[in-house]
Amino acid sequence: MDREDQMTRMDKIRKGLKAHDEVELPMNDEFFDRLHSKIMAEVEKTEIAPAPVMMKPRKLLRSHWRGWLYPLSGVSSLFLLAFLIAPQVTKVNQSLQRTGLLSDGHERIVAAALLSPEELSQTLISSQTESDFFMDVATESFENLSVAKFNNIMGEGER
Repeated sequence: MDREDQMTRMDKIRKGLKAHDEVELPMNDEFFDRLHSKIMAEVEKTEIAPAPVMMKPRKLLRSHWRGWLYPLSGVSSLFLLAFLIAPQVTKVNQSLQRTGLLSDGHERIVAAALLSPEELSQTLISSQTESDFFMDVATESFENLSVAKFNNIMGEGER
C-alpha cells in the first residue's frame, strides 16, 4: 500500500505543476532582491565542512621517495652482484689459462709447426706461402746457431 500512496501523491504533484505551468514571474527589482536575500540567508545557514584529506603529507613524501627507491635498489643490487661475481670470474679465467684452455692457440701452433712444418703450412690459412714459412724458420735457427754448429755445417758442405 505504501507504494500506491506514493504513486497517488506523485500524480497530485504532477497535476498541480501542470496547473501552475503558465505562471508569470514578476520582472521588477523587488522580486529579485527578495529572491537574492532568501538565497543568501540559506547560504549563511549552511556550514561548509573542510575538504577531506586524501593523503597525509607523510604519505606524499613516501610516494616521492618510493619512485626513486625501486630503480635505485635495482641498480645497486646489480653493482653488488657484479662486485661479488667478479672475483669468481677471474678465478675461473686464471684456472683456464693455467690448463691451457683459454689461450689464443699460439703455443699449440708453434709446437705443431716444430713437429711437422709441412703439415702446418698446408692446413693453416695465412698469407704466407710455404717458402716464406721455411725462410722464417731458417732465419730463427741461423740466429740461434752456435759457431761449432756452423763450422760443422760448413765442413759437411765442402765434401
